[in-house]
Amino acid sequence: MKKLSALIFAGLMAMSVPAFAEEKKADAADPSVKLASVGIPVFHGMTVTNYLFLSIKINLTPKADETKLRDMEPYFRDALVRAAHKTSFAQPDHDDRLDIPRFQSVMVGEFTKIAGPGTIQSVEIVSQSPKKH
Repeated sequence: MKKLSALIFAGLMAMSVPAFAEEKKADAADPSVKLASVGIPVFHGMTVTNYLFLSIKINLTPKADETKLRDMEPYFRDALVRAAHKTSFAQPDHDDRLDIPRFQSVMVGEFTKIAGPGTIQSVEIVSQSPKKH
């Protein structure tokens, strides 16, 4: 009975190792830092008209230290919130949609200040959801 249990256990372990290795390879091929959902204000003049809730993925270059930069996630979130309070990233005629190209160009610069030159490849908007439509 012990031999049968050991064989079953060994078989299960052999099946799970390749899946883990494939997951690790996929993660290694795509170095990134994912930011938890962040709410940013949309404003016109001094009046806040809406909030956009964003989930963001910062794509890193191969030379970036992914582990170190993942630990810096709170700094990236802080930079995002600070930039969003200086300028509204909504589209000019729609306060419920993000102006993605403008947002990406500003945030790549802000994130590069934190991570260092040559480490940020791009900023990807995973999801956006307005408070009011």
